Amino acid sequence: MKRLLLACLVLALVASAPAEENAPPGGPAADLRFKGYPEAPAFTVVPRKDKLSLYPCSNCHRYMEPNPKPRDLSPPHNAVEFHHGAGRVWCLVCHNPTDRDTLRTQLDEKVDFNDAYLVCGGCHADRQKDWYFGGHGKRVGNWRGERSLYNCTHCHNPHEPTLQPREPMPPPPVRAGLERKDGHAHAKPRVWDRHSSQSEEGSHVQ
Repeated sequence: MKRLLLACLVLALVASAPAEENAPPGGPAADLRFKGYPEAPAFTVVPRKDKLSLYPCSNCHRYMEPNPKPRDLSPPHNAVEFHHGAGRVWCLVCHNPTDRDTLRTQLDEKVDFNDAYLVCGGCHADRQKDWYFGGHGKRVGNWRGERSLYNCTHCHNPHEPTLQPREPMPPPPVRAGLERKDGHAHAKPRVWDRHSSQSEEGSHVQ
């Protein structure tokens, strides 16, 4: 956890440093930029931007000056819902202050909302690598052929990314004709019943 926090702080410091206007494209910052994993299988990401109720952000923010000061937000942004990074990050860490319809990486690169996984990987590199190779996240369609992946923000609310407990789904219905009749017992005791009865017998042994 400490190493992750230190890595995020280093990246934030690099991002906050003033960029040279005429910096060559192959400068030191270019060496730090994440270029993906060449050995990862090719994939596409399911678009999500058209599902965002407040997008495009510029509908409102084009009339507002960027305010980098962390503060309580007013509707339609509800600060109560923001529980990301235990208070160590704020909106403009991920949202681009100069182009409100884009996100940004820790190196201040513009990122489309449909490519949010590039932003998430700035602090969650291990999970991002698992996502690239299929060990984390969800694949759409089937397990063969072209890979179409859900973005991080399909499953995780970026403002409160911890997944909340959910009620289990109900059991599937029993097919007609296979319903258990009244008085019908299992031909063999169920495993948990056998162990339960053995435990009870053992508890009476003096």
